[in-house]
Amino acid sequence: MRTGNNREKNDRDDRAGLLERIAAESGCMYLSDLRGFIYRERFRIAVTQIPASDYPVEEWQDAAYYMVGSEERFKTAEEAKQRILGSL
Repeated sequence: MRTGNNREKNDRDDRAGLLERIAAESGCMYLSDLRGFIYRERFRIAVTQIPASDYPVEEWQDAAYYMVGSEERFKTAEEAKQRILGSL
């Protein structure tokens, strides 16, 4: 039995999604608050503190689309993260 692989999968399943993490670390009550820029500085701080490597590029792309409206494709998670930060 390959318990190491199962443990990794469970860790990923237990970890909050990127948008949920940004909202929580920004003190937002609702995920929809991420679409507005009322908490712009809070968002910037939260996104800055999240390592790009914590989430796959696809999840960062989804966050960029949700928060910024950017339908761009990024080669790396860091590129997508920087796009979000550049809009804040």
